[in-house]
Amino acid sequence: MMILNILFSMLPMMSLQANSSEPLDRWLVELQSADSRCLVEWWKHQGFETSDFMMKPLPIDQWWVVQIPARSSASLKALSCIQYIGVDQKIEWRDRVPNDPSYISQTDMNLIGMPGAWGISTGGVTTTGDTIVVAVIDDGFQADHPDLVPNIWINRLEIPDDGIDNDINGYVDDRIGYNVVTEDDTHPVKSHGTSVCGVIGAAGNNNTGVSGVNWNVKLMLISGADFESDVIEAYQYVLDMRELYQQTNGSKGAFIVATNLSGGINNAWAADHPLWCDMYNKLGAKGILSVTAAPNNSISVDVDGDMPTTCTSPYMIAVTNVDASDVIVGNAGFGATSIDIGAPGHGTFTTASFNQYKEFPGTSAATPHVAGTIALLYSTPCEEFLTGLETNPAQAAERVRDLIFSTATVNNSLSEITTTGRRIQVNKAMLATTTTDCGAPIVPGIRIVSIQPNPVGSQKSKVYFAIEGVVSGAFFEVFSANGSKVMEIGVDETIAQAGYVEIDGNALPAGVYAVTLRNGGSKMTRKLMVIH
Repeated sequence: MMILNILFSMLPMMSLQANSSEPLDRWLVELQSADSRCLVEWWKHQGFETSDFMMKPLPIDQWWVVQIPARSSASLKALSCIQYIGVDQKIEWRDRVPNDPSYISQTDMNLIGMPGAWGISTGGVTTTGDTIVVAVIDDGFQADHPDLVPNIWINRLEIPDDGIDNDINGYVDDRIGYNVVTEDDTHPVKSHGTSVCGVIGAAGNNNTGVSGVNWNVKLMLISGADFESDVIEAYQYVLDMRELYQQTNGSKGAFIVATNLSGGINNAWAADHPLWCDMYNKLGAKGILSVTAAPNNSISVDVDGDMPTTCTSPYMIAVTNVDASDVIVGNAGFGATSIDIGAPGHGTFTTASFNQYKEFPGTSAATPHVAGTIALLYSTPCEEFLTGLETNPAQAAERVRDLIFSTATVNNSLSEITTTGRRIQVNKAMLATTTTDCGAPIVPGIRIVSIQPNPVGSQKSKVYFAIEGVVSGAFFEVFSANGSKVMEIGVDETIAQAGYVEIDGNALPAGVYAVTLRNGGSKMTRKLMVIH
């Protein structure tokens, strides 16, 4: 009889071991009080004491986590001492890799950390429901490319090809964008613009082709900008559509957050193109950042000139090209004063015309990586990141720009030849928008707010700035295009409270200068153009 009793007492454990491959349930359990004897006694009765199953308290009130054979779950749920029981759900690590078959060829996306960024957001809308739009100004597009169709912006108030301005926005037949020459939305089918669109927003995770920086975004197509005047008209269309969106509370127009222009004029200077440069300030005032490409020549644009990268607007980001090994490409333009940041160009594989896909090298490919990043940051799930978006859209745009710069990866090949010395790192930028400060600029405690007037002639220009915390030997440095320091201005508590320093344009020869504010180990740089 004693032997039988022993055998019966062992049955739960014997059964457990014999069925160790059966399904397991994992539960979060809240007890009614801190007294856990009920749960512990149940555990013993089930014969789990010497098993590999789990029962452990959590460091929160009366909560426990329990992992047991599925057959025992009903018994656990019946315990009178349990206040609540629910499934302990498995989390998913948020590195997301799309199922697009050619993603394996997209080394550019891995270089800038896109799988981590996509784990936070894949684009689409802001937390307030604004559909995010990027305006692409280029030579032409295949608007019906299967990897672009889902993300082409559509002006749904406009009836296509009827010759009427249906939405009364001043433009006729602008259904998917605008051709500034034909004055409708007829676009030449060109591979360059198709590839730029693919980098920004080829539909991701759709089992088709490649993925853009944004899986979901709206691409406004603008073509016909073959001359400077056309470029100005293209930007004016963007400006009008963003203004209309604000004026109608989103019922008309488009919530455009970025423009992309992968073109320009070699050996040209901002001082000779004031209307073009001023468009960046006008767009920025409405909350639009404009991304432009460095030339595909191994030159310093600070020395040899370039348009539009020598424009001084704080709302324009000039981009150069790094390759798959994260080194600036031999034929990519640079400039310690005028080129802001690097992004992958060589090694980019994306959409092409006639439903094709191809390698797309050069600064033209680097630039849309940044434009796409801007759009992705606007889709952050953190509401506070875009605080003041409606009341002060320019400040929201500045915050996005500063976050891109401050979270970028330090790159030795870009050091001293770009304003940041960095290459974009999108996963870090996206992650920063979800942290406690919701993406407040990481540059600790300093900010050059604006330089006015800029360009400056024979008068004085005020450099407005802010320093948070202690002013620790702060000072401004002014560098010429060849890197020589031409001026230094000390900053004490009194000047910091005033919030600006003055630079006398008469004291400097005409040219492009880098104005750098330093405080402790922090620094920030902006461009200043002097004309006489």
